[in-house]
Amino acid sequence: MLVILAFLSLFFVFYFIPCNPIYGIYFALEPNQNTMISLRLEEFIDTKNLNKIADLFELLNQRELSVKNLGVHPRVITSWDAEKIVRLTRNGEAGKRKFSFVDFVWVKIVNDLRSFGIKLAVIQKIADEIYNPLPVKEVFDLASNHVDVLDGLQGESTQGFIDFIKSGEYKKVDYDSLIKDYNFNYIQVLVVQAIISRNAVSIIVFKDNEWFPYIKDNEHLYPKELLHKKEFSSQVRVNITELLFTFITEDFLAKYLNGLTLFTPQEKKLISYVKEGNYKKIVVLFKSKKQVPLEVVKSKKALREILEVLRENDYREFIVIDKKNKEFRIRDEAKR
Repeated sequence: MLVILAFLSLFFVFYFIPCNPIYGIYFALEPNQNTMISLRLEEFIDTKNLNKIADLFELLNQRELSVKNLGVHPRVITSWDAEKIVRLTRNGEAGKRKFSFVDFVWVKIVNDLRSFGIKLAVIQKIADEIYNPLPVKEVFDLASNHVDVLDGLQGESTQGFIDFIKSGEYKKVDYDSLIKDYNFNYIQVLVVQAIISRNAVSIIVFKDNEWFPYIKDNEHLYPKELLHKKEFSSQVRVNITELLFTFITEDFLAKYLNGLTLFTPQEKKLISYVKEGNYKKIVVLFKSKKQVPLEVVKSKKALREILEVLRENDYREFIVIDKKNKEFRIRDEAKR
């Protein structure tokens, strides 16, 4: 079942675009030259293996975080729960609330929107739409009509999945139960896209309280009137990609940092050095030789500076100088 959901997450990221500012989210289900783009699996966790993608999907949705981890007072979370702004589950006899990584990101989005003065009623509307189950059967219908998008998939479960689509067996699935059990929704897709691309994935709320999810990589697919509104209308914007880079290095998120592919192994090693303070300074050489090298000295803001460089993804090499003036180099790798 997770293999099916992994395919769904990929398919939504690359084939479905939010394009209706009035209703928040609208999906283009009919392919045409303006909405269909190639399925770039090589950009996803450095593999075409659907089983590994399924593992990532499972990790994102494991509910292991406590209310304390969210950085918001428990009474506030309880209030948001009552107003359906967050969607909680209760595990264990004590009824303790548990959250997934996706839930964590959504709580941070809500907190940022509140800090900008967005009313709870507006956020509630966004929550209703962003947590609304996605049209799963329609995705399979589209895939069955365009089986070429399945080319290149690998993994032990992949052939069975392809046969499942081509044979029409997917039409017999109990989609109500599937949606109930896994709650596949759009916030998951946005978090996956932010991890894949490192580019801006945002929630934009306009002055008239209408909103839409903005994916920079897909900007060319949005209607002109929506892009015009984005450029010239007053708005509040919460960047999901920025949130990922801000909080992913927190100790309580270590499991997610190790499991997600936001950073390469070498980049994780660099982050570890900075967090532990095992360096004197770090020199960043950029891909463009015209760009002046950046020197990051040991300080409280050093990790933030390094994360900004990693997010921009335009570095060529890090030269780490330790306390004994010995240096080692961390070079750019092929990413995803």
